[in-house]
Amino acid sequence: MIRSIPRHTLAQFWHAGTVLVVALSVGTQFLLVIGNVNIGFGPSNAPLGQRIIEFFSYFTVQSNVLVGIAAATLVIRPDRDGAFWRVLRIGSMFGITVTLAIYHVILAPLAAFTGVAALSNIGLHYVAPILAILGWLLFGPRPRVTWQALLLAAVWPAAYIVLTVVQGAVTGFYPYPFVNISKLGFATVAVNGAGIVFLLLAVGSLYLFLDKVLARKTGSKHAEATLAR
Repeated sequence: MIRSIPRHTLAQFWHAGTVLVVALSVGTQFLLVIGNVNIGFGPSNAPLGQRIIEFFSYFTVQSNVLVGIAAATLVIRPDRDGAFWRVLRIGSMFGITVTLAIYHVILAPLAAFTGVAALSNIGLHYVAPILAILGWLLFGPRPRVTWQALLLAAVWPAAYIVLTVVQGAVTGFYPYPFVNISKLGFATVAVNGAGIVFLLLAVGSLYLFLDKVLARKTGSKHAEATLAR
């Protein structure tokens, strides 16, 4: 009889798959940017350094990179924990979840990707987020989400909004239309930015709630299994 694959091994395979999708998706678009290929955003005739900075100015890219880093640590140790790691994990999770939601609802109709860029775009905005979310639900580890970790993780998107507005004011480049202060004005962008941070915190709070609920259920199952031995 073929023995069932241990849960921690399944988790490692899942997280490894997530890392692979992130690496291929981010890596492909990064190579296209280096090659000065117009992949649907940003000025393709800009200098290389500017194109690289603008590429990593996208929240989508940043959230995917964080997901990839967190998943890579879980390939090595599926039960990983630690104060900094908790901040990284919840930040990557609320970031990639909102990336999926905002892209699908708001940005997808504006996309102009073709060819291999379109495939990598699907990886960034759909495949990687879905793998990350399902991986968290299926394998955790939990409990890991705390209010302290959640609030510390929120520093990232708050700083992102501020730096994006400053960058746009200096260079004229805005990665997303809802942070374009030259067209919308400071007040509207401030409201949009606050709304995005609030949305991320709301999603993070949902993860916190689910983390506690699922941890209790997992704990009770382990207790029942122990008593049955």
